[in-house]
Parts: sequence; structure tokens; C-alpha cells
Amino acid sequence: MDRLKEIEKRLAEIKAELEKDGADIDALEEETKNLIAERKELLDKIEKRNKIISDITAGAGNPIPGFMPIPEEKRAAGFTRESPEYRSAFLKHLRRIELTDVEQRAFTTVAGSAGAVIPTTTQNRIVEIVKQYAPLLAEINLMQVPGGVKVPVEDVVNEATKHSENATITVSDDKLKYVDLFGYEITKLLQISKSVMQMSVDAFENWLANNLGRSLAAKITSLIIGGSGNGEAKGIDTITWNEANSVTVGAAASLAVNDVTNLIGLLPGGYDANAKFLMSKKTLFTDFMPNKDSSKHDLVTREGNQYYIYGYPVMLDERIPLHEAILGDFRAGYYGNMPEEINVVNQFDIDTNSYKFLGAGMFDGKPALPNAFVKLKKAVSAG
Repeated sequence: MDRLKEIEKRLAEIKAELEKDGADIDALEEETKNLIAERKELLDKIEKRNKIISDITAGAGNPIPGFMPIPEEKRAAGFTRESPEYRSAFLKHLRRIELTDVEQRAFTTVAGSAGAVIPTTTQNRIVEIVKQYAPLLAEINLMQVPGGVKVPVEDVVNEATKHSENATITVSDDKLKYVDLFGYEITKLLQISKSVMQMSVDAFENWLANNLGRSLAAKITSLIIGGSGNGEAKGIDTITWNEANSVTVGAAASLAVNDVTNLIGLLPGGYDANAKFLMSKKTLFTDFMPNKDSSKHDLVTREGNQYYIYGYPVMLDERIPLHEAILGDFRAGYYGNMPEEINVVNQFDIDTNSYKFLGAGMFDGKPALPNAFVKLKKAVSAG
């Protein structure tokens, strides 16, 4: 539909506008809400129309003179993960609700012998929620390579040298290292009572996507920051911090402007342009906010909902310990891989008279270039 294309185009334009300085955040937020609501209404109408058509072709309505019903094998051949019939069938199947004839054919056609796979619309909705609640995921260098990937990363690159005519050219000792990324399973178990399982397909999908998406987002973010690397992704905080890449504030001292400028000075210039701060909201407001520079200007500035420290954007996440902050180029320095799509399986728990849903995904990540990050931390009190 032309209107759907117009909405998608405008949403893409808004996304680009939000990245510009001086964007009217409130106005763009309101326009985005209206466009998303209109898009949902149009998609609902399309789904309703397709359902009516399916019911008619399945014999649910009276045959119209002059029209022959579509042969069943052709209808079945058209069912895919994108089909509204399969979406409805999958979400009903999870709740063990009886399927209509059309839904059963869609489910059998798509699932086949390999088993049920999550519908594309549901998958996209979960991913949308994950991205919303794990903004750090958008900042790293994220790949989706099935089975794993070996990523080449520049470790040391020497400068080009001057060459004199007829002189022998020697090979410089440039180094290329590889980062192996595979996939460790991350799961979330959801539980819902049998009495509320009769909610509509749309309501159930929203409940599933929101709860599963938010939980997976929290876990992935925790792994990017502090994963141990033992049977799970390796986080940025596993970098060896020392005087060359970190600034330590005294245990009894308050953060000073010099601490911040010294930290910025430690970050190699090649990572400066795309660097961002990462800290908790409490650290921003209790440690950074009270400070002013030598010209009595606030150390922290704000444009719309975005905070800045000396021009570097600030990302907020409560998983960063209080009084700590990381500054770095997250896209250059951290690589991640999600080799498989998220999927959901169900089980009825007779003891609690409830349904359990297990959402599972795969994620691996590593700090590929540790020197792309510097850290501000507070000394531990001896007492």
C-alpha cells in the first residue's frame, strides 16, 4: 500500500533528523507516535482482510457464482512465516488453543517436520523491544552470522615510509588479529496463569514481545558491559585497567574537572570522533552534574533528552557501577554476533496451573580493540 510506504519513508526521515543537532525532539516524538499508530491500524486492516479472504476460500462463506475456490494445494503453498494465518496459528499453538482449519494448514505448511518457528512479525516485534531497551546494542559492531565468525581486526598498523628510488622496499611489521565470535545461549522463562490465556492474539503477542524483549535486552547489555568470557560473552569491563587507560578518583574524594579532562586525554585520538560516555544516571547527576569548568560553565550540557560532557554524548545504563564511567568508541572497540533468531517454546505446568514460555536467543561479544576504551573509577576505601 502506498500509505504504508509513505509512513516507513517518513519514519526513516525522522530517525535521521533525530541524529542532528537542534532537532525538535518533542514534535518528532509526537509525529512518530501518530505514524506508528496509523501503521498498526493499516496492518490490522490488511490482516483482517486477509482473514476474511482465507475464510471465504476455505469454504467459510457462501460460494460466489462465477468464482471457483482456490485449490487447497495452492493456498498451502502460499503460507510463509510472514502469513497472518501462521502468525495467528503460532500464537494460538503456544497457548494450546484450537486452530481453525486455515490456521492448521498454515501451521503444518510452515512448521513442517522441523518444528514451529516464530512468525516474522512476532520476531520483529521482539527485536524492536530488545533494541529499545538495549540501546548499547546499536552502538557496537553487531553481526548476525550463523555458526560463528572470525573477524579480522587491526592491532598495530605502522605508518607508510618514504621510499627512495631503486632502494629495497621492506615489509613493515603490521599486525592483524582475529576475534572469534560464536554464540552462547541466553534464555528467559516467562510464566502466565491459565486463567488469562484467553487474551486476543494481538494482546498475547504484545505481552510476549514486551516481557521477552525487555529481559533479553537486560541480559545482552549486562554481557556487553561485564560478561566474564567464561561460557558467555566477554564484557568491556574485562579489559585490564591501569594508569595508561584509566583514572582513579580517591576513595574519599569527589570527582574533579581535572579527572575528566585527564580521562579524555588518555583516549587515543583515532577513537575520539565517535566516542561516547557510558555511566549510570546516578553517577551523571551526583558526580558530574555539580562540576563546572574553569570558565564556570556546566560540565554537563543537555540538548533535548541527550546529555553531553565536553561534547561527548552520554549513554545511561544502571548496570554501570556507581562512580564509574567508560569513555570510548563502542563500534570500533566491541564486536558482537547474534547467530540465530530468537525462538519461543511452551510448556504447561500442572502444579501451578500455568503456562511457561521459554524464549531463547544466541549472543557472543568481545572487546576487539581494548585501547578504544578508557575508564573512570573510584578507589576502594581501605576500611
